[in-house]
Amino acid sequence: MGSYHEQLQIHALNDLTNRAKSGIMTYMFVWLLIAFSYDTLTLHPTFFLINSLCLAVICIARVGHYIAMRKVTDRSIHFYYQWLVIAILAASAHWGGMTAWIIHDPSLANLQMLAMLTLPAFGLGGACTLSISSEIRILYPTLMFVPCLCVLIYQGGTDNLLIAALMTFSMLYIFSSSRSSHNDYWEAITNHMVAEERAELMEKLSTTDPLTQLKNRMYFDNEYAREWKRSSRLKSALSVIMVDLDHFKKINDNHGHMFGDECLRQVSATISNEVMRPSDCVARYGGEEFVILLPNTDETGAAIIAERILKAVRHIKLKASGEPVSLTCSIGGATVVPNFREDKAELIRRADTALYHAKNSGRNRYISERLAASA
Repeated sequence: MGSYHEQLQIHALNDLTNRAKSGIMTYMFVWLLIAFSYDTLTLHPTFFLINSLCLAVICIARVGHYIAMRKVTDRSIHFYYQWLVIAILAASAHWGGMTAWIIHDPSLANLQMLAMLTLPAFGLGGACTLSISSEIRILYPTLMFVPCLCVLIYQGGTDNLLIAALMTFSMLYIFSSSRSSHNDYWEAITNHMVAEERAELMEKLSTTDPLTQLKNRMYFDNEYAREWKRSSRLKSALSVIMVDLDHFKKINDNHGHMFGDECLRQVSATISNEVMRPSDCVARYGGEEFVILLPNTDETGAAIIAERILKAVRHIKLKASGEPVSLTCSIGGATVVPNFREDKAELIRRADTALYHAKNSGRNRYISERLAASA
């Protein structure tokens, strides 16, 4: 997952893309409606072809962006954002330029009323709807209105100057309205992301043991129940390993609880390093006891992992008051192919019984349920 800023940018880019969807075909549809209603293809073929070609290119760029957005990654956010902004601003610049052309050319006077009606509608709607982007919020109405303002001021006359003044006020109003929309959006999305992060953190805290940073017993119980059902459906082996740190009370008594806590942290990190599959679950079960859930693992596989843990714990190097302290652990394991009709707690009891036999047999060893039953 990317950084907070990247997540925010991806979220905003997706929102901007979705908001801009309606505009992909709108310009082309309105243009063709105006063009064919006034037979511009016959009366003004150059005007028709130039504008139709411009809108077709913009439409293709917009459709291409919408399709390509499925492949967006953290590294390509800037590229896709610039692509969309340029395409949207190109549509705005085109419509503003086309309207200015209509105002300037007397032969197109019959199109002026429709062009002047669509201009503020597109300007206000686009700037406010797409105000997520600061560039679009400012440049979209500017590119749409400024060409017309220039033509009106250039032509002069009371009517033209009055229209230019009204356009200027409209543009200022659009800037004000879109700024409010822009601020409201970013405040809302920021608050939403913060709320999601806090919820994720609270969930993590509720399922994590604070000392060892392993999953806690509540998380293990839920995961165990889920895996029991899944393994029952698939008829696959499920193994549980119980790990207990040897002579932990003596370690606490001789070296203090602070050192005992460090031992637990070292052992938990060591166990985690030896249990590497994402589907496996390592949890602190209580005190100096750990439990490991191994889906799709038979008795042989569980024994291999247990032996690796035994060896790794023996190699932990710690010192207390300058003196080396050796650590060992005892491990018990049990395996079953779950059945819906069986009591799922039985597998935990069998693994715990095997652990009891491992401790009573001299510690620092692994005993499976099968060996414990035959002992």
